[in-house]
Amino acid sequence: MRKKICAVGTVCALIFTACGKAGSAVATSGEGASQAAGQPSGRLQVESVDSQVITVTSKETVKVVPDQAEIIFAVTTQHKDAVQCQNENKEKLNQLIESLKALGIAETSIQTSGFDLNPRYDWEKNGEIIGYEATTQVTVADVKIDEAGTIMEKSVESGMNRIQSVSFLSSNYDESYQEALKLAVDQAQEKAQALADASGCTLGRPVHITEYTPDDSYRYNSQKMMSRSAGAGAEASMADMGAVMPGEIQVEASISVDYAIQ
Repeated sequence: MRKKICAVGTVCALIFTACGKAGSAVATSGEGASQAAGQPSGRLQVESVDSQVITVTSKETVKVVPDQAEIIFAVTTQHKDAVQCQNENKEKLNQLIESLKALGIAETSIQTSGFDLNPRYDWEKNGEIIGYEATTQVTVADVKIDEAGTIMEKSVESGMNRIQSVSFLSSNYDESYQEALKLAVDQAQEKAQALADASGCTLGRPVHITEYTPDDSYRYNSQKMMSRSAGAGAEASMADMGAVMPGEIQVEASISVDYAIQ
């Protein structure tokens, strides 16, 4: 049966007294006092020193510049009549979609991702319904970074009146993750060697490696732009966004490695 001698950043000096010795060893802590008090002695049995390991965890990050964007637009309309409200919303939505297509966005990259039709109340008149509001969300994927500003600017002219969010991603994410994994393995080796040297043990080969699956949300940069309405003067503000600054995406890999020791 294999037993661990130490974990990340922790050197169990009590157990490490067995490093480098063959066969079995016994380490005790406060045995006499514990037995006198009628409590468990805290005896730790090391049955086979040859099967012992050092366990370390490692995490590395690789930064990559995103080259694509995902934009969520919203079209909102208001009207006293629910049907008319919905019809006006549909008309503006079609204008937005045609504008996106004219800008080179493929139909497969345009998705209606949400729709709401809600009554509007006048709480000064005991909650009387005074009209309706319809909102349709459209998610546009596969947008090139250098085209994102222009797409947002032109979308205002087509009837879009809100940008819900902008997310950045990289088409080289998988390659960057593989690089981060390799760096994490190198870091784990350095940690384990330092622990072995400090304890007087000889570090062997890795006998078990666990990869901790990253959260899918890290695949896309979670930088979200504040929702802004496209009302009076909004076209100018959108034009100012022509130079989109995506920054860098941090691609992270985390692992745990068991190394044999002698």
